[in-house]
Amino acid sequence: MLSGKWIWVWNWRRCLDGNAIAVARRLRDAGCRGAFVKSDDGGHSFDQGRPVWEIVQALQEEGLLAGLWGYVYGCDAPTVIYGDLKYTATEEAAMAARFITEKPSPSYRGPDAYVIDVEAEYERQPSDPSATAERYLSAIRAVAGPDFPLFYAPLPQPDYHRALPYRVFNRYCQAVMPQAYHNAMQVSPERAVALCYDAFAAEGLLDLPIAPIGGAYGSVTPEELSRWAAAALQRGATMLSWWSFEHIENERPELWDAIARVDLPRKDDTDVDEETKKTAAASAFRQRIAGLILSGDPDLAERAYREMQYVRALAGLPTLATDQPNDTRPTVLANL
Repeated sequence: MLSGKWIWVWNWRRCLDGNAIAVARRLRDAGCRGAFVKSDDGGHSFDQGRPVWEIVQALQEEGLLAGLWGYVYGCDAPTVIYGDLKYTATEEAAMAARFITEKPSPSYRGPDAYVIDVEAEYERQPSDPSATAERYLSAIRAVAGPDFPLFYAPLPQPDYHRALPYRVFNRYCQAVMPQAYHNAMQVSPERAVALCYDAFAAEGLLDLPIAPIGGAYGSVTPEELSRWAAAALQRGATMLSWWSFEHIENERPELWDAIARVDLPRKDDTDVDEETKKTAAASAFRQRIAGLILSGDPDLAERAYREMQYVRALAGLPTLATDQPNDTRPTVLANL
């Protein structure tokens, strides 16, 4: 699952009038592996003009992968947000579970993944967002099982959103898809990717693969999209996606060619040899430890030092010695 190019679908009827064959052709021409289609919002099903499972099945029959996504708010009680009534986190979990597991037709295999879109509203709730996320995610996993591809798409800089429960989502999901839209962040494409990856490293959140989402709307140019993709690939991304089909098709059609030019292998994680997996894991560990050290938080730096000592002991290497008991950063960084 965690490979290839993907496109997000918000309003199906605005995507080539909801013609699945035409949508699939456009995606294939751009070299895309699949699409994520919106299924629910705040515990409500999202109106796509036809049952969302039919859209998923139609894309799958065209040889694509098709996942679903839902927007969550984490409310403890029904709450009006942006003029609409949003149900509780319990009902959000039930809605996600329904779309993941429903079998309205014997020929329907179900969605290939489900993505949780969790943004600023979640951290603004009066209840504890971490406890809410724990209940929400455990309820989904209880129904979907431990192996179903569950991802989450949060804001791109966790250091700016410490009330957003990234760590809880990391425990239950297989990948994180940060919304690293350089146009929304008002920085260069390269800077947007760097800010995102560096923030996840600094917060110790590199235990999941990062599959960033790029902005393909508004004033984004083909050259900017290409630079953004190149920066993400340099960071080791194996899966990229863009927001969104309707914006590209109806506002920036020239971006289709730019997406087609992004050279991203479509092989699955299972195709990666063991040595490559070990190298990637070691790189992620080094990035996480460096991020903890450079965070400026003495407690996080001390945790990095303890983790390094533990890993070296497991590998049969001598533990690190330091002449600066109150500042372990130089010693640890020198041995990464």
